[in-house]
Amino acid sequence: MSMHHALLVLVPAALMAQAPQLQSFSGRLRAEAPGVERLLVECRAIEARAKAEALLPGQVAAWDEADPPAQLASYGAYREYLYAYALAARAADASGDWEQALSYFQRAQDLARTNADKVAARFPALVSYYRDLVERSRRSLAENGDYIQSLRAKPNPDAGELQQLELVQKEEESLAKNTKSAQAFEGYLETARKEADYYTRCAEREDSQIKALEKSLAEYAFANDKVKFVEGIMGSKGYLEAQYPDKAARVRFLYRMRSLDPANRRVLLEIDAQTGARLAPAETPASRRRRK
Repeated sequence: MSMHHALLVLVPAALMAQAPQLQSFSGRLRAEAPGVERLLVECRAIEARAKAEALLPGQVAAWDEADPPAQLASYGAYREYLYAYALAARAADASGDWEQALSYFQRAQDLARTNADKVAARFPALVSYYRDLVERSRRSLAENGDYIQSLRAKPNPDAGELQQLELVQKEEESLAKNTKSAQAFEGYLETARKEADYYTRCAEREDSQIKALEKSLAEYAFANDKVKFVEGIMGSKGYLEAQYPDKAARVRFLYRMRSLDPANRRVLLEIDAQTGARLAPAETPASRRRRK
């Protein structure tokens, strides 16, 4: 009987061998992303966006196909990359900059597709490898079932029999370990595929809402006049509460109105009332005209 080692035991060494900048990015992301998530829940969009964008990687390493440990390390690294861009996208969306959110979602989509394509090309062979080891172990244990049972039934096995029992135990451990490894790589394949689909949908939704608002602006009585459009909405009593009963959705919409007219004081006061965020009005040509 022989003992089969799982490649997964090599992964920590592969991860430790990553470039220092990648280790630094991963560490910062894991440490600071939960704080960004909390800020988003608290509707503190401006702070969330600043922190999320500060977490974006300076560069994205090429997906390393050198060997299974490197491939697994790249799979994990790309999941962190695309999460960082998706987090920045959500924060940009919450702060009203839907166009930048779309750009970030498209970057996350590209990274997710790359990850899914690379994984689909490499990981099925690893699944097959582990499944073959599992089948070999099962067959060996089954073929030697009677012998193994007789060994275990002996009250005082001799040194040679103890050695055989030790080999049996190692084979059983190998069977369990390789089964988990096969299942893990099957899971990685499924996760990569789902993430590619998910971030494609995110980008599509962001693009759709941008186009929907552009259409509303074009069809408005004062076509494409963003200042009058925002004034009309903010002057419509009860509109926000009726259209956006959920506070997070209401604040998100307010930030979008702010992006259309950064100088509108009603928008800023309403954001302040909803979140406590005191935002100064931006100086724009339109705001200067209003003062004249």
